Amino acid sequence: MAGALASLHAPAAAQGADHDPQVWSSITATRTLAGPLDLTLEAHSRYTDGPSRVGQLLLRPSLTYRLPRGWSASGGYVYVRTRFAGIEANDEHRLWYQVAYTFARDHAGGLLLSGRTRLEQRFRPDADGVGWRLRQQLRAQLPLPGAGPARALVWNETFVGLNTTAWDQHPGTDQVRTFIGVVLPAAKGITVEPGYMSQTIFRLGPDRVNHVLAANIFARF
Repeated sequence: MAGALASLHAPAAAQGADHDPQVWSSITATRTLAGPLDLTLEAHSRYTDGPSRVGQLLLRPSLTYRLPRGWSASGGYVYVRTRFAGIEANDEHRLWYQVAYTFARDHAGGLLLSGRTRLEQRFRPDADGVGWRLRQQLRAQLPLPGAGPARALVWNETFVGLNTTAWDQHPGTDQVRTFIGVVLPAAKGITVEPGYMSQTIFRLGPDRVNHVLAANIFARF
């Protein structure tokens, strides 16, 4: 419901928004520890303001327990360093908990419909209060005729603040991300997902719309 309301609001909000071209890259490495238990390490670099600088850096270790029929339960920690232009640099620490699920999978045809629901606890060492935020992502991976193992990829993720903090988290839709790209197998156990992402951040003043050239690498060892 929040995603639908945000999508209705986004076109009107974007007209008076601040726009910024950005480049985001990430590497996600996963290794099976024992049985259905996986260890994952992620590193994200986000070049912003032009892009002219590393505006945000994220490091995210996590554990995932794989369940039958494409379900899984995960939990982990995130360190976030933010230094946007005109804003004092800050650190954020997050604990997060997630359930991921598969709606439909066709191994032969390449169709995959999936989603994830993530709950975050957000902490800022320079301010009081714990921010609770819900993230809902829906993802579709579709076959591309004549493209071999490559697949088209579309996903949408809506962020919803659940409370108010002294460091400017507010209840309601925080941001919406929409990605359009491809899934490219690069080597055994390695895939690359390049594409374009639109990120709309809803603020008390003018909203911010980031136009992101993104490249995400996933490896399983």
